[in-house]
Amino acid sequence: MSASEEELIGHSYTRARRHPLVIGKLPGAGRLPGGPYTITQVMTMVIAFGLLVMTRDLWARFGGLNFVLMVVVPWGLAWVLRYARLDGRDPARAVRSLFIYSSTPAQGRLAGRPQRVTRPRLASATCTVRVRSAERPAPAAAPAPALVPKAAPAPKRVPPAAPAAAATQERPQPKTGLQALLAQLDEH
Repeated sequence: MSASEEELIGHSYTRARRHPLVIGKLPGAGRLPGGPYTITQVMTMVIAFGLLVMTRDLWARFGGLNFVLMVVVPWGLAWVLRYARLDGRDPARAVRSLFIYSSTPAQGRLAGRPQRVTRPRLASATCTVRVRSAERPAPAAAPAPALVPKAAPAPKRVPPAAPAAAATQERPQPKTGLQALLAQLDEH
């Protein structure tokens, strides 16, 4: 087999290195029967025992066997939870993950707070163009030097004298740099 055809195999030892927090020894160095127990198993035993005590009027019809059921049912549930795995996790952690997933905002979180995406809005703008008529007299003010755009000077043409005088009388003098640029483009 060549180097390019080698089969790559990956191993994960994460689960073997993860040790759950367990309760397994008594203070006098004795072991709990059936232990060690995880926190999930202990909580299951406590909750199951509490529910059995609160509902004993419904199910307690067996005399002395009632006390055996109050011990065996919680212990049996804890024993089942020892071997129950959902996606490699104990059921309590899987339920916790499901709760966190369902309570997370759809857009996620940013700096610990829900991320809000604003709705898109239609942006509108208006532009007004006023066109001056040729009959209207224009003010004879020269444009300010700061407003005139710096462009390469156009080559000067020498038109006949009579039409040039008529052209300067028809066209008003530009007020802004944009008007001067547009007037310069019209001449070419």
